[in-house]
Amino acid sequence: MLLRPIGQCTASQTEALRGLRNHPAIRGAMYTDHIISEDEHARWLSGLVGDESRRIFVVLAPEMEVAGLVSVTAIDRIHLRADWAFYLAPEARGGLGAALEYHLLEFVFGDLGLEKLNCEVLETNPAVVRMHGKFLFQEEGFRRSNLVKAGVRVGVHFLGLTREHWLAGRDSVRARIQEILDRFDIVLEATD
Repeated sequence: MLLRPIGQCTASQTEALRGLRNHPAIRGAMYTDHIISEDEHARWLSGLVGDESRRIFVVLAPEMEVAGLVSVTAIDRIHLRADWAFYLAPEARGGLGAALEYHLLEFVFGDLGLEKLNCEVLETNPAVVRMHGKFLFQEEGFRRSNLVKAGVRVGVHFLGLTREHWLAGRDSVRARIQEILDRFDIVLEATD
């Protein structure tokens, strides 16, 4: 599996990403759930050019098919913190999410040299809250009735992980998921 910086993707790959962003299962887990038009997607892509506060990677399967997205956003070089999120095509399962999370944490706390990583998860997605917990994220808050999804108010879990906590526990995480890591060869392409 290849994590390619979004700016280095082909037009067909970025269009496939828009299709993935519009998949009902993915829209249901995102803050916004409207259909993303070609123009809106193009504006989003244009806004990424030269933005050092965001690192967006498209997950490409061996056949170079778009399988998901991993993003590190709100990168703050003063306070050494950022937010992150990811989503995968519904058929791209079998431990891929766990392998991506492990490699993303290594990238954030190693290559980027950050000290804190945050994420937000809708209360309607408890499996992802549990998954992040397995990677040592701790719940730091919960905003109840925080946004509207499909006409219903839902809450948001706020999770965080420090570099110190990751370094102290990553060997045990790796040992627990080694079989998954062996199944997926994850390569993160260098950014421009």
